[in-house]
Amino acid sequence: MRPKIKLLKLLTLSFIGLYLVIRLSNMLIEWTDYCPLNHCVLERFMLRIIICCTALTYYLHLQEKKGIEHPIQPSTNGYRLTIGTILTQLMMTFALMVLSSIQEALGYPSVQPVLHFSSRIDFLYRGIVEITCLAAILEELLFRGILEKLLSNITPIRSWITMISALTFSLMHYNMINNLLYFVMGCFLSYLYRQANHIIYPIIAHGLHNLCATSIMYLPLDKTLDLAVNSLTIGTRIILAIGSLLATYGYVTYMLTGKNTKAYHLN
Repeated sequence: MRPKIKLLKLLTLSFIGLYLVIRLSNMLIEWTDYCPLNHCVLERFMLRIIICCTALTYYLHLQEKKGIEHPIQPSTNGYRLTIGTILTQLMMTFALMVLSSIQEALGYPSVQPVLHFSSRIDFLYRGIVEITCLAAILEELLFRGILEKLLSNITPIRSWITMISALTFSLMHYNMINNLLYFVMGCFLSYLYRQANHIIYPIIAHGLHNLCATSIMYLPLDKTLDLAVNSLTIGTRIILAIGSLLATYGYVTYMLTGKNTKAYHLN
């Protein structure tokens, strides 16, 4: 794995060099009171790439210390991306939406700002590249890949690791009390990471959730969905949220443990 880490470090240094060049050119442009959008966007994009590469380098280093030879390549008998996986993540997104409506009805409105996309290009960059891809990769590397590994060196109790990781993930999204859905999502992603034993699966799940959320805002379907959910009683919403969460966890558990257990008994 050491050659991969060296190559990743070299790429990171190259990106840092490009970022410094872009930053210097932007400073020269700002002196003329003219800053093209593409230069500013490129600078932000390069910075995010550098942070992702740095987090991935440290994650690979931790995996190397753990003795894992191929941390990027998932096992052949592991969890696979199927239509069921996508539907499961859609169900998780729906459950989080219902939970958000419940907390708003109880007097705890969300404090997260609503995204607005000015154009299709803006959606493709911010919605797809930044939020769906880069944000999902970076956050999963930090909270699941790195933080949970460091916490496992402190305590062997998996429930505590999940709670702390999900709490930190929630607080990073402004406030846990007003963003209970992020705590639930953090618990789900931590559970998925633990069951699949590979970082790629929570990254995919996180990316699918972000894609659903940004697409709903871009279309725009958020107001229509809010009206449909808010037309239901609190009791109905609670049942839907709990049912969706149980179905999601149940499907993931079956896909990751049920099939393997069945195959084991057949052999």
